[in-house]
Amino acid sequence: MPKKEPPVIPRISAVSKTSSAYTPSVDGKYPASAGQWSSRKKVFAVVTGLLLNFNTTLSSSLPSGAIDSLNAAFEVNSKRQASLPVAVFLIGYIFGPLVFGPISQSYGRRTCFLSSFALYTLFTMACALAPTWPALLVFRFLVGAGASAPQAVLGGMFSDLYPDLRPRGTAVMILGLTSNIGPLVGPIIAGFSSTSEWRWMFWISLIMAGANWPLLLVLPETFLPVILRRRTTGEASLEKGRPDAVLPKVSTGSVQAWAKRVLTRPIRMFAEPLVLLTDLFLLYQYSVLLLYFEAYPIIFKGTYGMSSGESACMLLPIGIGAIIAVFMFLWYGRFLQKSKVQGKAWAQCEEYRRLPLACAGGPLYALSQFWLAWTAKPDIHWIVPALSGIPYGMGIDLTFTALTNYLTDAYDIYSASALASSVFSRNIAAALLLPLATYPMYDQLGVGWACSLLGFMCLALVPIPFVFIRYGPILRCKSAFCQRLKEQDGREETVAGDI
Repeated sequence: MPKKEPPVIPRISAVSKTSSAYTPSVDGKYPASAGQWSSRKKVFAVVTGLLLNFNTTLSSSLPSGAIDSLNAAFEVNSKRQASLPVAVFLIGYIFGPLVFGPISQSYGRRTCFLSSFALYTLFTMACALAPTWPALLVFRFLVGAGASAPQAVLGGMFSDLYPDLRPRGTAVMILGLTSNIGPLVGPIIAGFSSTSEWRWMFWISLIMAGANWPLLLVLPETFLPVILRRRTTGEASLEKGRPDAVLPKVSTGSVQAWAKRVLTRPIRMFAEPLVLLTDLFLLYQYSVLLLYFEAYPIIFKGTYGMSSGESACMLLPIGIGAIIAVFMFLWYGRFLQKSKVQGKAWAQCEEYRRLPLACAGGPLYALSQFWLAWTAKPDIHWIVPALSGIPYGMGIDLTFTALTNYLTDAYDIYSASALASSVFSRNIAAALLLPLATYPMYDQLGVGWACSLLGFMCLALVPIPFVFIRYGPILRCKSAFCQRLKEQDGREETVAGDI
């Protein structure tokens, strides 16, 4: 009886350097692939995307620094209603990626960013002019929908720009840093600008968005199938005898079939164990980060009598920890490269490219929860609980960067949908957690046991990156999306496929 051939494990980054993704030119003049652009042009695209992400993540937590001013202006007396401006933003964040992630793979990254950021800018201005509490909540929902695109799409754009995994990993690392620093800056801006007039925080956010528009307007398209479709007059003219080298136009076939295939892809990717477990870890971390914007005023205003602006500044050590994590990331990249040159067996494993950083980040994250839990007391100086933010920032940045990079590497041209599913799931949890859990949990359990509960939850999730290191190759082997990428790599194609 013949032996059954073992399944081929798809390698991460399934685009061959000999594939049509690296076609140097379509018309003899311009590079076809964003991966062939000059370093300066790539850096411009990355910086533009990072500024988009910083602006939109800053807005997510903005109202949490001006809760007292908003409550007084709109006569809000319920603690649960006080957190709604952040919660409804997150609800908008839920629905945006389901559209913007797949749309970016059909119409391109540039079109996606232009439309989403226009929505974000318009309704940021509307928030500043909101006449009533319900109107403010509706506008915040629409701001959140527009703000969701960078989180869902930038990983895919970086994959377009950097076929080489090392610079791509660095770009995603800085994306993770801006994703964590932005929400920390928002409450500080609001805490000091909205002491007398709450509208100022939205005007400042609008000014920052306006500064981003000149860069965005000249951002070139990066998604290869869209570039090819726009530059060729006919699919067969790109390569003789290779009409399948260009992405089929969305208009081909019924709209219903296209919608079912493309718009449902982020939801269907929840069936992927790699995506599901990554989403679970990032869901927890993101929910706790946003919960902290409500919890820190409870802890530092209630325990130490600080003002809104002062309590918001207690978030700064989290940013310091995130910056330290960047240097850890860079050190590990050099260490890994050196180990590969020396021929060490572990360094050749795809899972060791990213995941050891997440293995270090999880315990640091849990440590910070218990540190904050049992040092936030009136007889202990405020600097001690505030410094718990350093391991917290290191943990969240290491874990976010490693797991996001791992998803981007594993799913390549499908990474925008994979990241969209992550954004979708974690914002559902955060939108429900903020208004329903924050104040009741801290009121009933107290600071010590409320933070300890979060720490115990983190301990339950810490094994996830270790599981990926052990079973990641098997999971990728069984993934329909990764197998599709392997088939495309073998045929040297660049299409997104019908999966």
